[in-house]
Amino acid sequence: MTLITSCLIRARVAAYRSFNRFYANSVTRTIDVHSVPQDLFESKAEQPFRTSTNDPLLHTEKDLGLFYTVNPEDLKRISPFGKSLPLQFREECEAFNETCVMIRQPSIDIIKLMKQIDWNLPPLKVVLFPSELGVGMSLSLFHVLHYGLRKKMLLVNTPTAAEVLKLALDATPSPNNELMWDTPTAASSWLKTFAINNEELLKETNFRTKFTYTWSARESTPAGTHLLDLIGYATERIKYASECVGAIVKEVKTQVKEKNIQTLVTFDTINSYYGPTWIVKPDKSTVKPNEVTMVKALQELLLPDWNNAFIVVTIGPKGVIIPKVREKRNWLVRHGHYRTEHRLPGVLMYDEAMTVKSLLRTEGIEALEPFVPIQVQKYTDDEFNNQYRYYIDRNWIQNHRGRDEEGRKEILFYTAKNPYEMAKFVGSR
Repeated sequence: MTLITSCLIRARVAAYRSFNRFYANSVTRTIDVHSVPQDLFESKAEQPFRTSTNDPLLHTEKDLGLFYTVNPEDLKRISPFGKSLPLQFREECEAFNETCVMIRQPSIDIIKLMKQIDWNLPPLKVVLFPSELGVGMSLSLFHVLHYGLRKKMLLVNTPTAAEVLKLALDATPSPNNELMWDTPTAASSWLKTFAINNEELLKETNFRTKFTYTWSARESTPAGTHLLDLIGYATERIKYASECVGAIVKEVKTQVKEKNIQTLVTFDTINSYYGPTWIVKPDKSTVKPNEVTMVKALQELLLPDWNNAFIVVTIGPKGVIIPKVREKRNWLVRHGHYRTEHRLPGVLMYDEAMTVKSLLRTEGIEALEPFVPIQVQKYTDDEFNNQYRYYIDRNWIQNHRGRDEEGRKEILFYTAKNPYEMAKFVGSR
């Protein structure tokens, strides 16, 4: 036997002995999973993250941070075209096969105000503003809308108000007023939403027009026409849809008091109505918001010349319309990690303070005063934990590492309890 052969044999024997020693030690150190304390996980699992009632009329502060399931029939009535809910939330609901909304403090505060106010006074205005981007203002507004629907209130809902001034590709001069501009597609969508939201109530109260409306030399709508028939006429003759919005606003403000109908008026991103637009005139000048027929009509709902109404609006960065695309290069962009200010081409974002004054500007504040400001903040600890457990319940977090305590802490660290960031972070994993 050579020296090399003897060395190989000794190495194999040593490796075999070390393997046996490791295997023996590993057997004696096997951990029994039942011996691990589970108090922390059991206590969290016992706490409910869903409320026992799905009726917004019965929600109280005891339900804060809990989820309630929206009836599919109510969802179709509140948001027939899906615009009352954010796009990412709608995609989650389709994946979960249910629509669950968290009950949060701002919506509960608004509902309490609606129960306490005197409806004989001019409408009370509530302004929801964010602490930062993505805190869930639209979902709080949806909860209030659902409450109004269940209470059989007249809903005058304007979701994604900024789209009227951002995406009005069919804006044309008004046939009856050369100084005004019509947005037929947006106006037709608003009229259809109003009809679907209030179809049952309008039929029960036999809501008919008090005034005669002349559309052209040959076409007019006489007094006594049912409101649903007026909306049907305007949606078929879409060029009159913008003026029909003004007619609906006029009839609502005139008759809700005598018919004793409580009215809930909501605007999402109302601050877009007090800034620039993307509608350009033939002389290359920009159309002002009060020169758009539909916007001017809806702004009349904010006046204190009527009663039996309650107004809730949201303001946010999405409602800030940055000047037209051709002016991108002149837009000032501030970056916190830069010492100086830079002008970057192609960057369209709002980067100023998330305050009422910065978002509404002077014109918007003067139009809405007096109002009650309510700030929508990030998740609390309980709300974050309930949202995390809801994602696990829906199997949205499939990685086993994201289901333990370390995974929960990692999600908390990366998202900082921001609802939008949490949904984006969890959905990408």
